[in-house]
Amino acid sequence: MYNITHISTCHSEQGKCNSDELYKIIEYINPDVIFQELSSKLFDFYYSNSFDRFYINRILHNQRPPYVYLEVICVKKYLQSHNIKLPVPVDIDICLLSEKQREDMLASFRKNKDYKKLFDDMFLSMTLEGFDYLNSDKCIDLIEQMKIIGKNIVELEINKDMYCIYKLFYEEDNIRENAMLENIYNYSKENQYNQAVFLIGAGHRKSIMKKITEYEKISEIKLNWSYGNKQKTSR
Repeated sequence: MYNITHISTCHSEQGKCNSDELYKIIEYINPDVIFQELSSKLFDFYYSNSFDRFYINRILHNQRPPYVYLEVICVKKYLQSHNIKLPVPVDIDICLLSEKQREDMLASFRKNKDYKKLFDDMFLSMTLEGFDYLNSDKCIDLIEQMKIIGKNIVELEINKDMYCIYKLFYEEDNIRENAMLENIYNYSKENQYNQAVFLIGAGHRKSIMKKITEYEKISEIKLNWSYGNKQKTSR
């Protein structure tokens, strides 16, 4: 009872990181509950006919598939062939900074040759190794190296606005991660299930794993978490 597998994902197709490969993983686990990195507002959109029309329109105009397209398409396919409820959205709507501020900061990071090399290495590994890579310590280590370089860039910029954006970027992630775990545990208190999966971007992997360890110490309900080849069981 209450087995849950954390699966690190990416939000758009990239080589072996695609909806078909993710489907194979989910089908093997055979969950009766899927927790998804979506707010209720986004969930209502992505799991509506409006989304399908929106997606088709983007394809017709040769535009990029929308954000979290990979997971949504995979889960929709799974729902068609398995008798389970709709996925549970566990994220929240929060906006401490604009999309432009976020993209401008990350663009400035990618101008740094060391950061760009790590960024390119990550995408190459994702392309060739797929979800095995995203759910590995190797991926965690690379993302941590990118965070260190990003922090150093911000500190050397001597730019108060950039430093403020950087802090808000990670504060937003922190708030969202705490909310997602709280929502998963609250759902588990009120609903019984045998096997669940939690789909969340790979950039959250290290901090989510750490927070789960802390959450298990204080939660009245204990979940049996699995992380790729690593497993932690609480009774």
